[in-house]
Amino acid sequence: MPRSSHITLAAITAGLLLTATPATAQVSPDIMNLLIIASQKDNGAHLDMVMDMAIAAKPDAEQDIRALVANLRQKMPAVEETPVVAEQAVEGKTIVVKEHTPEQADSAPAPEAVTTTPGFFSLAGWDGEVELNILHSTGNTRQQSFGLGGKLERESGKFHHTISSYFNLNKNSGVKDKQNWGTSYKLDYSFGEKIYVTSFAGYENDQFGAFRERITTSLGLGYPFIEKDDYSWKLEGGPSILFTKEENGDSYDSSFNGFASSIFKWTINERSNLNNTTSFYFGNKTVIESKSALKVKINGALSSKFSYEIRYDQDAPVDREKTDTVARVGLLYDF
Repeated sequence: MPRSSHITLAAITAGLLLTATPATAQVSPDIMNLLIIASQKDNGAHLDMVMDMAIAAKPDAEQDIRALVANLRQKMPAVEETPVVAEQAVEGKTIVVKEHTPEQADSAPAPEAVTTTPGFFSLAGWDGEVELNILHSTGNTRQQSFGLGGKLERESGKFHHTISSYFNLNKNSGVKDKQNWGTSYKLDYSFGEKIYVTSFAGYENDQFGAFRERITTSLGLGYPFIEKDDYSWKLEGGPSILFTKEENGDSYDSSFNGFASSIFKWTINERSNLNNTTSFYFGNKTVIESKSALKVKINGALSSKFSYEIRYDQDAPVDREKTDTVARVGLLYDF
């Protein structure tokens, strides 16, 4: 039976922050977010798998991650014992058909249909994925690279929600030369056959990139120019505000801009798909971001993923490169 919708992700997050031990407080927010999501999805069925991925990405934090998972397990809702014959999602609602115990069978009325709507934070109506990238080389060049990412999506009537989180770390000969992480939330609302309102809020932390911290917010309109069974292409645009911190200890510098985005998705066949999202911020700052990914199913919920990202920041400080690129090969788990 689905979990009670009053057990919300926000409450769990707040509880963790209030009761966190020094160990759990050391887990980065992006990994904490993924573990919280895993603990609430399907009664924590994927929590061990996500924990193992998090440890692989940040082996130095294994003790802290395990302490956080133990804390999460204590806060997970108990599973009710009521037998269930069937459970089916229809138009954002869950239809649960209950069966009676053998003692009640003779006098029991016909099976009762109970309709419940999963709460926003119950995660019962969400689809998600977790991605892991690992690189380890020895010899003349010693390199270690870890990447962990996650995404949740949900259709709820006219609303479409997308929550994303990522963490990347790279060391060359034991010297850290890359570390960044971020999290974001995108909400689309359709108010017509085609046009929809889109909003976005995201936070990024990059210790070796063109900036140290950046908060991105935007609000605009979107239009699906192409909608086919195999591929689609959407365009979005509107005003945006970027809050950027160039150096640690600096205050945020706000920048009012316009933005335009292109979102392309192509289902190549039953086992593979390709997508690209390109965003262009123009005005007081000029920033271009392009992310391409090819996903190939291996079996069941497991897929391989090849991705390539380009970020151009025209206003990067003189001692840093304006363009950053990241190529990744990893495993993707859908849940």
